[in-house]
Amino acid sequence: MQRPINVNADTPLANPPRCASGWFRFRVLGHAVLASILLMIAPLSQAAATQAMLVQAEALIKAGKAEAAFRLLEPEEVSSAGDSLFDYLLATAALESGKPSTATFIYERILAVTPNYVGVRADMGRAFYLLGDFARAKIEFETVLVFQNLPPDLRTQVEQYLAAMTARSAGKKTVMTGYMELGFGRDTNIGSATSATSLVLPLTPTKPYEPAAPTGLRTPDSYATVALGGEINHQLADQWGLYGGADYRIRDYVRYNDPNNYTLDGRGGVSYASGSWLLRSGLTAGIYDYFGQRTRNTVGLSMDWRNALSTSSQLTANGTYVRSTYVPLASRTQDVNTLTGTVGWLTALGAGSTYFNPSMVVGNEQAVGKRDDGDRRFWGPRVLLQTSFTETLGGYVTGGASRSTYRGKNTYYLISRRETLYDFAAALTWSLQKGISLRPQVTYLKNTSNADLYAYNKTDVSLNLRFDY
Repeated sequence: MQRPINVNADTPLANPPRCASGWFRFRVLGHAVLASILLMIAPLSQAAATQAMLVQAEALIKAGKAEAAFRLLEPEEVSSAGDSLFDYLLATAALESGKPSTATFIYERILAVTPNYVGVRADMGRAFYLLGDFARAKIEFETVLVFQNLPPDLRTQVEQYLAAMTARSAGKKTVMTGYMELGFGRDTNIGSATSATSLVLPLTPTKPYEPAAPTGLRTPDSYATVALGGEINHQLADQWGLYGGADYRIRDYVRYNDPNNYTLDGRGGVSYASGSWLLRSGLTAGIYDYFGQRTRNTVGLSMDWRNALSTSSQLTANGTYVRSTYVPLASRTQDVNTLTGTVGWLTALGAGSTYFNPSMVVGNEQAVGKRDDGDRRFWGPRVLLQTSFTETLGGYVTGGASRSTYRGKNTYYLISRRETLYDFAAALTWSLQKGISLRPQVTYLKNTSNADLYAYNKTDVSLNLRFDY
């Protein structure tokens, strides 16, 4: 049922080991026997995937038409997942039609029931191999070699994969990636300001405060954006590596110059991988320019950790410490040190085309510049749901809430501020061709506060063209 592996230059490894003819004959014979047995013991009546459909899918795969087999079976996955023959044929169709990520999640279902099925475990390793996840591929291949009395061709093929990964790790150790993004959009509130034209403040009750446009009063405008960035990763040894990267972003408004800004952020550090987990720790630095003036400098420390619980689930944790120093003398009171911690869980749904990622953020902002509002504590949940509708069209929705409490008394209101910021974003991503995508996006923000001056809401709609290389 399997065809000889044909990896093109776009796959993570351009020169994989080739299949021997004996390996191919073994796989075809073994898959055919397994499929025949499963077909004989399958129920005569199934909820969605009928016996005739499974026979047709098997024939398509044998004929080298894996994509057609995948299109035939994929709509029935919700009702037929868990059926051993269905899962096997769907995973094989996914792998043979260039969808190794989808295949890994389906193979995981099979191995959860029959962990000693060496053929599926070898296919799982091949799927990880094609994804460039060589650590997990190595685990699967080495597990296969533990089994006794393996067919010679199967053992030879697995050993060839392991040799290819060893050669790769001894060869190219430095990987560079980069991107450029161009966009334009419409912001309904460029200064994140109140919509009230007149406010009575406790400090001056007889003289109402009148916010001024464009940044003090809710004001809309259109804008253009440019973003550039890149990262370099260098492998020092099997477990240790170095990384470094930078991002530059600029936003220029059409009608008003006041809120024009750009940011330049850099990062660098060391990474350590051990088994199923990865740790990255390093330094960060950045500058923020507002209205043509250097406004804020930041330096900090960061630590990221992730642990793969399975092929479809992982835990994540992040901690950062950032010192923000304002450049203008009039803004020095706003200097803060911010400590933030995030924990999350990422899991795949269905066949792996959808990801669900809930997380929780907590932090403390120390007012080292002695601002009137004092220190700020904040916490809140957020969630991300990302899916692929087709091979070229995907999308995501994300939302969250952040509750902030200030320890000092606000100058204008003579109270301690209590605020909650709600955010929601939705986007579609259309892959035009390899490395080029188009993303329409809408974002909504709403900040509630016991001090009316700081309450606002805004909507931002944009269209972005991205190049990855």
